[in-house]
Amino acid sequence: MFAIHYTLNAIRSLLRNARQHTYKIIEEENSGEKMLEVVGIIVNREKKDALNYALSIIEWLEKRKIQVLVTRWGGEKINRDDLIADKEEIGRRAELIISLGGDGTLCRAARDFAPYDIPLLGINLGGLGFLTEVPISEYKEGLAKVLREEYKTEKRLMLEASIFRDKKKIETSLALNDIVISERGSPRIINLKTFVSEEFVTTYSADGLVISTPTGSTAYSLSAGGPVVHPNLDVIVLSPICAHTLAVRPLIISQTDEIKVIIEPPSDKVLLTVDGQIGFELEKKDIIRVKKSSREATLIRLKERFFFQRLQSKLGWTGITYKTFRQTPEV
Repeated sequence: MFAIHYTLNAIRSLLRNARQHTYKIIEEENSGEKMLEVVGIIVNREKKDALNYALSIIEWLEKRKIQVLVTRWGGEKINRDDLIADKEEIGRRAELIISLGGDGTLCRAARDFAPYDIPLLGINLGGLGFLTEVPISEYKEGLAKVLREEYKTEKRLMLEASIFRDKKKIETSLALNDIVISERGSPRIINLKTFVSEEFVTTYSADGLVISTPTGSTAYSLSAGGPVVHPNLDVIVLSPICAHTLAVRPLIISQTDEIKVIIEPPSDKVLLTVDGQIGFELEKKDIIRVKKSSREATLIRLKERFFFQRLQSKLGWTGITYKTFRQTPEV
């Protein structure tokens, strides 16, 4: 009997030690992780396999007891009505917004959730991906880093554009990249009387005008001949599109300046576009006012990325690469 009692005690001791060891392993695996409670996911409707990737990310998050919220379109497409919420609810409750798509999807998320000051993580499904942070093939590693708080955030300047007609404000919108005023329909020159802080600059006779943030300086503004601007600079860029006068060049102004553009005759088919996604039809004598928004976009950065290295990899800048330069021995 003594031997049996001794054996039972030994078994209990082994089981107790095994449980304690298991708890220790679990604690070590979860150590350093800050478990988010609610995450919103915004999905690009046009990207191939975007919904399948969204389902994989949702499954990964739900395994970690993190609640996921999606828009009605996304929830209905993946048959998860229990996840559906409107933008206001997502903005109020989410601690992180995952943008699943490309740079355009991230711009849309930035506009929609700027009032709520929620950090944005861009997961890239292909294409250039200048703003997105994580390729889809590395989403698990990226999200794990976010849970462990192994990231930094960048604040990006946003623009606020307002349209006035007959002295009444009829539209207002935010932009992360740019505000573009251009001819719609046929390729004809339009006349844009432009002021900066109420000082007359010029009347652009051109195909249009791009008003961009530093973030947007590598987008349409760059194609229009504008300068590449470091995102840390507090400036706004005005880049005319195919200006009729050769002497008219891009202009860099302070973020504290306000731009006023008046649609001058005979321009009658003009369109204002926000981040290349939202369009507003303009009429002659409409006034557009563009200024720095009081809202900012907060982008998550998981590792140190040098801006000029990104230009080399994303825009194909030639010459000695960053890697080659770092490997060159000092003289």
